[in-house]
Amino acid sequence: MDSTNRVTMAAAVFAGGAAGSLLRDALTASAFLPDLLTSTFTVNVLACLSIGLLAGWRDRLQVHAWHLGAIGFCGGLSTFSSFVADVHARIVAGDAAGMLFAPAIEIAIGILVAVVGEAITRRPTDSLDR
Repeated sequence: MDSTNRVTMAAAVFAGGAAGSLLRDALTASAFLPDLLTSTFTVNVLACLSIGLLAGWRDRLQVHAWHLGAIGFCGGLSTFSSFVADVHARIVAGDAAGMLFAPAIEIAIGILVAVVGEAITRRPTDSLDR
């Protein structure tokens, strides 16, 4: 890969990451969530849906669009470290139900929406190629 291509990909990741991070900040600050969920639930599920949608289009996207959307935007939007910090806080507080159910719910719903997202954008012939 030449240096111009690397710079373009880095710029795409940077731009997507900035947009995802700004959206995460806006959504996290305004989200009303039940106590059973983590503060990152909304953004992580939205990122999972987004990556699923992009995965269905992946063979039709330019590589720079994948870097912008999947790596940059979804990477900036989702936040594993804050998710783990929320779960750790529940452990420290002795919240057994939250410690067990919050991560399980968030991961299960994240996987589900990623699969649904990919199913929405996948062409009918794509399943024959896999």
